Amino acid sequence: MSTADEAAKRLVDLNACIELLDKTGDLVRVRTEVDPDYELAGIAKKLEGGKCVLFEKVRGSEYPVFMGLLWNRDIVGRIFGAPKERVPFVIADAIGSWKNNKEAIVSPIVENGPANEVIEPEIDLFKLPVPIHALNDGGKYFDSSVVMVKNPQTGIPNISIHRMMISRKDRLTFLIDPGRHLGAYLDMTEAQGRPLEVTINNGLGLAPWLASVIARQGDGKHGIANHMLGGPIPLMKAQTVDVPAFASAQFVIEAEILPKVREDEGPFAEVTGYYAGRDKRWVMRVKKITRRRRPIFHSLLSGEEVWNAVGFTAEAKIFSDVKGKVPQLRAVYLSPGGCGFYGAVVQVEKDHDNAGKEAILAAFEAFEPLQRVVAVDTDVNIFDPIDVDWAVTTRFNADSGLIILKNQPGHILNPMVRIDPDGKGGTVTKTGIDATAPYPRTSQFERVKFKEVDLRDYKIGQ
Repeated sequence: MSTADEAAKRLVDLNACIELLDKTGDLVRVRTEVDPDYELAGIAKKLEGGKCVLFEKVRGSEYPVFMGLLWNRDIVGRIFGAPKERVPFVIADAIGSWKNNKEAIVSPIVENGPANEVIEPEIDLFKLPVPIHALNDGGKYFDSSVVMVKNPQTGIPNISIHRMMISRKDRLTFLIDPGRHLGAYLDMTEAQGRPLEVTINNGLGLAPWLASVIARQGDGKHGIANHMLGGPIPLMKAQTVDVPAFASAQFVIEAEILPKVREDEGPFAEVTGYYAGRDKRWVMRVKKITRRRRPIFHSLLSGEEVWNAVGFTAEAKIFSDVKGKVPQLRAVYLSPGGCGFYGAVVQVEKDHDNAGKEAILAAFEAFEPLQRVVAVDTDVNIFDPIDVDWAVTTRFNADSGLIILKNQPGHILNPMVRIDPDGKGGTVTKTGIDATAPYPRTSQFERVKFKEVDLRDYKIGQ
């Protein structure tokens, strides 16, 4: 198998990905039995940001649990076979290729695949090692599973990720963020008094998983994952619903969203580091569970993994959209401190004085959840918060470089967003900080430089 083929396989198949992590030393195994309620996530939190972790023995279940797939950007780069800085560009190229020719690579729909090697004779979600993550969470949550649904008007599949809480052995309550396609499709079927069928795909590789979190791309965006690989990722017929699933998944849960039924969901430890509250939300009834013969359950912490997942995909979208309007743009980074949603650093190579401000405004337009954008020059390392803070401290003049945008659309999970009375959106004041040096650059803004050396050329010791 060629290097490209190996990279493609691990971007689709979680097992192949874990094999790579084992070889590269990027995986730790917890061999002690752990409780999926609080303890498993507590251990994961201690390991967050480092190596990925496989919990081999989970109390009450025969299946292991894998976490940390996205919490380390260096590891994500190794899975992609590219430097971490290049990953957003790989995704952006795939988005562009898919948009330009959606029929170039089409996923076949097969009868059988790894994801239905075993068809469970009974439905009991509590037999799966679904964790309770944070201390005040309302229950056991699927938080990394890809939901596939068909557009009721066109039949084209759409994929997205939603938090889903187990309420009964065959029932899930879940959240739909405003503006999601799933919500629009549910409105259609609820108006007709009929359920909306879905498949829930747990344990996917990075390519389909990341494609599912790319915003504002519309139906059929699972095809973006095909373009990341340069080949088709098979879908699989379900047993009880007319919606396909990913044949490479570890588990597939077939379900229907019940029309006009709402039940309690929450609290849940969200991406912001705060709890989302409890409320009456949408309900799924599970109709069938299929799985691999030896599956691995995938979960995540709502912290660095989500920040990076949204960061990689939003960086790709922002770069693609902004570059067309502001050709001086060189790079985009959504920092962990901005929760992967709310704060961005844009790097520009100025050829006129307003380039930084233009990039800031275009970034806000490209990605609605953003609340703060900082523009810096190419001599600033956008991945280093100290360097960015240095640029703000020494190059930002609030009199001329501060942008304030009031009553802008915001992301409802951020507690600073003022929620609209209908609960379907909210507004917030956004800020832009132009921390670029004046153009043309004067000697006052020339950075101190030193000779480049390689420490391996020197005998250094105590």
